Amino acid sequence: MIDILYSGYSYTHNEGIRFDTESGHAGFDCWLLVFSHSPVYFPYENGMKLCPPETVILFPQNTHKFYFSPAGEPYTNDWIHFRTDENIVLDFPLKATPFTPSDSDYIHNLIKLISWEHQLNKSSSNPVISDLFHALISKLSSDVSVSNESPYRTQLVNLRKDILLHPEKNWTVQLMSDTLSISPAHLQLIYKNTFGTSCMNDVIKARIRMAQDKLLYTTDTISTVGEQCGYRNTEHFCRQFRKFTGLSPRQYRLTALNNNNREIKNNEETGI
Repeated sequence: MIDILYSGYSYTHNEGIRFDTESGHAGFDCWLLVFSHSPVYFPYENGMKLCPPETVILFPQNTHKFYFSPAGEPYTNDWIHFRTDENIVLDFPLKATPFTPSDSDYIHNLIKLISWEHQLNKSSSNPVISDLFHALISKLSSDVSVSNESPYRTQLVNLRKDILLHPEKNWTVQLMSDTLSISPAHLQLIYKNTFGTSCMNDVIKARIRMAQDKLLYTTDTISTVGEQCGYRNTEHFCRQFRKFTGLSPRQYRLTALNNNNREIKNNEETGI
């Protein structure tokens, strides 16, 4: 059971914030997830630590919750106050300790969706909130285990998202390394250590997947498809496509078309 008490996102306290829930005060007896978008002092070991923007902390229920922003500075965050008896939260690997998520946009958007859904249906049995909340906690749990692996992890995740969403860009290792202000050799090393593949291999695979979709769902010529997927040379596009799929672009399109025609014929014969 996930019972959202109240939540919000992207709220700015223009004069800063000092949040303190002592025993008996509102908020002491529930869980609190805070995702700060501004510098903030969070509890750390036996004191307080100034954390950078895009830091997460999960305070357990029945514990002192205390944090504050630098004096006089505006403070923005997302937050969820909730109650639960689910093990995915009870067993969270890092409680009351700040850490940096790998994909800030992902976390922010999940909290936003949870807040929206909570406004529409505040039932503790709302399955949409349950699914969104499980996705949020699962993602944060996985981030805890790798949060200290590389100081560039967030930038690497953002770079990879850009590659996978826009493989048609004129990607080069030099261009990618420039986005992180590191050397090409260093980028290739930490990218491979983080994702288990090279950055250029990600580019090629994303381009081939895009090409497969365009070959299936458009009537564009082979050369046009190649250009749309980032290839300046049709022969190079065809060689890479065959290497990754075992077929030429033309063979891939014809095979898919024939399979589709057979499926339509079978459906007609069986009355589906």
